[in-house]
Amino acid sequence: MPPSSLKASLDSLFEARYPKAKEPGASILIAVGDSVIYERQFGMADLKQKRKIDATTTFNIASISKQFTTIGALRLAEKGHFDINATIDNFFPEWKSDIWKKVAVRHLMSQSSGIPDTRPRHNRHDMIFATDSTSALYFNTLDSLKFAPGTAYDYVNPTFIIVSKIIEQATGLPFVEYQQRNIFDPLGMTSTCYFNPDGMPANVAHGYVQNDKGKWEIFEYGQETFFATRPDGGIYSNPRDLLRWEQGLRDNRIVGESTRESAYHHHTRVSGSPWSGYQNRPHTSYGYGFFIDRTPGFPKKVYHTGDNGGFQAYLAKYPDKNVVIVVLENRNDLDRWSMAREIDRILLNNSII
Repeated sequence: MPPSSLKASLDSLFEARYPKAKEPGASILIAVGDSVIYERQFGMADLKQKRKIDATTTFNIASISKQFTTIGALRLAEKGHFDINATIDNFFPEWKSDIWKKVAVRHLMSQSSGIPDTRPRHNRHDMIFATDSTSALYFNTLDSLKFAPGTAYDYVNPTFIIVSKIIEQATGLPFVEYQQRNIFDPLGMTSTCYFNPDGMPANVAHGYVQNDKGKWEIFEYGQETFFATRPDGGIYSNPRDLLRWEQGLRDNRIVGESTRESAYHHHTRVSGSPWSGYQNRPHTSYGYGFFIDRTPGFPKKVYHTGDNGGFQAYLAKYPDKNVVIVVLENRNDLDRWSMAREIDRILLNNSII
């Protein structure tokens, strides 16, 4: 049993963060090994329907989706379907620029490709209703990089669409079907799916923002740009399913140990990068679809954040301590990093990490 001081400290943190039961809120889970030591839900999933957030409610996890894409690709590389050191011209010879002879698959997965995000932004309607295919169109005419691949960090979203297309080439399956068959189904992630504009399960949360009059408004597909792209940000899930994901990675059920550890390895230095401010903090690097935090006084943390419309997400683990932390929110007005550091402090003070 976890110490009572742990629950009291976490309750104090989250009750102060989500004080109003009739506002958007969050679903939270912390586990050690296979034991859930803390699980609570706060607030409303749907303000109009007055539906509360519960343990089954699913949220858009936004950029946390990237690690699913990279693990899907690494699984195929592990089986010999392609080499992550291969350059992109080998997969897309129709992209004529010489830049694709310099960018390797591993550069895409480690946010070090140098590929800019120059998706057209002059038509907001097209941005709002963009798909994976339309978001990838600019690659065909791209002819310059920001920097030499592998030399710097720049957080870019659409490059993960390239990874998904490589998965499709290797398997002959649509990306979503491949992920369902080889990740979600084997791990029993029955509440997890990719966004589908034609319909979603009934238990999804809406994402909300407050307008200038303090009223909560839905802010998701139909309101936010590039919301629907899937390899970089399209998964909906809940904390219990994300724990199954973490347990599956831990137990080598999707990829082997060496492949998993390569994903958790420092590949790109994030701290101090002049190209991107996203998670650009001290002691931070990027693996393959994962951030790595080496803050002194704490064990190695492997994590990712996500921001999409009114959704904010945080999935972290301390692999050496077998600890998993999940916080999924359907509001984007709260400081996530101060919350994350306070969770870390509480876990450290209670000898959990």
